[in-house]
Amino acid sequence: MLYTTLGKTSERVSKIAVGTWQIGAREWGWGRGYGEEQVVQAIRRSVEIGVNLIDTAEIYGGGRSEEVVGKAIKDIRESVLIATKVWPTHATYNGTLKACERSLRRLNVDVIDLYQVHWPNPLVPISSTMSAMEKLVREGKVRYIGVSNFSPSQLKRAQESLKSQEIVSNQVKYNLLERKAAESNFSTFGDRITVLAYSPLAQGLLTGKYSVHRRPKDLVRGINPLFDTANLRRTEPLIERMRELAKKYGCEVSQIALRALIERENVVAIAGVKDAAQAEINATSTEVPLSQEVVDELFHLARDIKIATLLPLIKTPFRLVESLTS
Repeated sequence: MLYTTLGKTSERVSKIAVGTWQIGAREWGWGRGYGEEQVVQAIRRSVEIGVNLIDTAEIYGGGRSEEVVGKAIKDIRESVLIATKVWPTHATYNGTLKACERSLRRLNVDVIDLYQVHWPNPLVPISSTMSAMEKLVREGKVRYIGVSNFSPSQLKRAQESLKSQEIVSNQVKYNLLERKAAESNFSTFGDRITVLAYSPLAQGLLTGKYSVHRRPKDLVRGINPLFDTANLRRTEPLIERMRELAKKYGCEVSQIALRALIERENVVAIAGVKDAAQAEINATSTEVPLSQEVVDELFHLARDIKIATLLPLIKTPFRLVESLTS
């Protein structure tokens, strides 16, 4: 396992983290979800291999994800960092304090290692949210403060609202095909803010599983412009090159995508796990010996791909019907 530090702290964090948004997804109408007992075993297997960051949120499965994470880490609490998030509608001063208490109960822990604001809320002054965050740190209920889906200007305002703490991370969508949010973070903050990359495999597109001949049928991917037939065709050169590399190194295509992404020092990839086998694949992606030259080649190929978003969005209502009736 490879490790980095969390923001400007001395906290050691694995370059691969476990993501848990799909726990409870079936009940919320977002696909098939993952079997809970399998996920518990997957989390524990990840930790055995060296992963030490588990990411969840109060909104995932209506709190069920936090409960499952709490079950998984019950007797290995000292080996992991728990990251969870407050939903923006709860991000008032009192709302943040109450949301944290609920998350602590569901996780069955005394302290949350990284507490993040899930999305900016323009109706709530960020100073109120950050004031609550600092209170939670003072009370020993939270160790570090992070944000999620914040632009550089929003992150700056959040940091300026803090009196004694510093924001250590920004969790944004980041993969070879979707780079804008992370790259704006890099250009503004350099390596001072850790980027927690969610959707590092572009919802499975960068596993090589899907193509113009095999489009996904679930709701989440069905409304994602990346899986439009024209966009799938545009990504073929990148996917084919990743398949060649996977064959060369005797690994999975997904491992190539993850390894390329975490080459940058301050990036941690949050990858979902459905079972122990997938946990091993994700965690051992750090062992794939990609050179900087190959990483640069993959990013160059990705930058040449022009993803169309307007036409796929027009098709979205039809895809919703198709996904719900299939």
